[in-house]
Amino acid sequence: MAPSSRPFPRTLPDPGPEAPHGGAPEAPPGAGGPGDTRGRRRRRAAIAALAVVAVLAAAVAALVVLGPPAIRRHIIAEARARGVALDPGAIDLGLGAVRLRGARFSLLGVRGLSGTIARATIELRGLSPARIAADGVDITLAGIDALEGLPAWAAQHGARAAALPLTTSGVRIGYRDRDGAPEVLALADGALQARAAGAPGAAAPLPGAPRLEAGVLKQARVLWAGKEIARTDVAWSIGAEAIALGFGGEDALAAPLRAEIRPRPSPSAAISLAPTPLSAVGALLGVDVGASKMVVSGTLELRLAEGADRTALSEAPLEGPIALTVKGFTLPHPKELDGLLFGDTTTVKADARISADRQRVALGGVEVAAGALKLAGTGTIQREGADAAIGMDLSGSIPCSLLAGSAAMSHLTGAVGLLARDLVSRTLAGTVAVRARVDARASRLTAARVTPSAILRCKLRL
Repeated sequence: MAPSSRPFPRTLPDPGPEAPHGGAPEAPPGAGGPGDTRGRRRRRAAIAALAVVAVLAAAVAALVVLGPPAIRRHIIAEARARGVALDPGAIDLGLGAVRLRGARFSLLGVRGLSGTIARATIELRGLSPARIAADGVDITLAGIDALEGLPAWAAQHGARAAALPLTTSGVRIGYRDRDGAPEVLALADGALQARAAGAPGAAAPLPGAPRLEAGVLKQARVLWAGKEIARTDVAWSIGAEAIALGFGGEDALAAPLRAEIRPRPSPSAAISLAPTPLSAVGALLGVDVGASKMVVSGTLELRLAEGADRTALSEAPLEGPIALTVKGFTLPHPKELDGLLFGDTTTVKADARISADRQRVALGGVEVAAGALKLAGTGTIQREGADAAIGMDLSGSIPCSLLAGSAAMSHLTGAVGLLARDLVSRTLAGTVAVRARVDARASRLTAARVTPSAILRCKLRL
């Protein structure tokens, strides 16, 4: 027979072991049975797993070799869609996450606000950010101009920006009067947390009402002119028309010390202090008040001074009224004036004007009232780094009849005292001119020095 021209098969079938005693050969174990099916499935699963690993390896290699420019553009676009102009800095790619080092950012449409991020990890869901963890966040606000655009920014971008889970540590926020000027106030080493706006128990917002973006900077170090004066929670909320800050609480609307800033139509601010023990205020502001049991409350309203240029807010003088109530305090006085300085509450009112360089506050129309004693005058507050010097010149007049009656009651009691008071009240006329010079430092209010003087202009009634 001539040899066949057909090629040999690549694999010849295995004849298998011969059957014993010349019988039919045995089938290999599992051939054609369930065991053979399971084996084929395992082989296919292993091949599929190897294929997936190969594809992932190829994707990672492509990202490492080709991805950084595209990833950078994608990160910048995602940030911009949330109202943030971002320079990502150095980018490290990993499976399911992107890490940034030395990033810089600002908010679109908000002048005077910029910041840096030392490190940030962006967890991904597909190609979209799912969560951000940032450390070493440093934010700078330069001038009041920096606050003007925040309400509009929050209205346009706040909801989408807040929807992305964010955790931070090592947050620092610094404020300076203008770009290049020394830092005035800083909140350092806090952790920023987003939260629902509104005091506990407050009514829910009406349907369609503008959303409030809110949060709290937990346990921030408060530095004034570089000096640490307190460590406290600082809450914030941004609405369509106003920005609220709250010191000493987790809710800006319920904190004891609150500030509300309204950039438009004309920039203004309202600062209020709820009735609070002076010891708590001193701890919050870093002021030595000793073991005082006084309770203080007050308000300060600020607006652009008349004739100030609105286009240069950071250099414009400000003005507005001050009202302060101190319960548990009366002016130092001899006991002969007890009948005039009755009660335990002193009130102070004044018109304040803050200079363009924010170093001096001129106080005009000062009114101090304690019982029946009312003094008026002027004063100044001069900033000296983290401290301030306070001075006031006050004057007033007391009817001689009231002064003599108070003195009589201080030395005589009962019916005799009442009789003496009525007698001197009927026989004395004229007034006593009273003057008082007050000198104090903001860091040691309890050590204030009051220098009184009086000129008698009394005469007998004939």
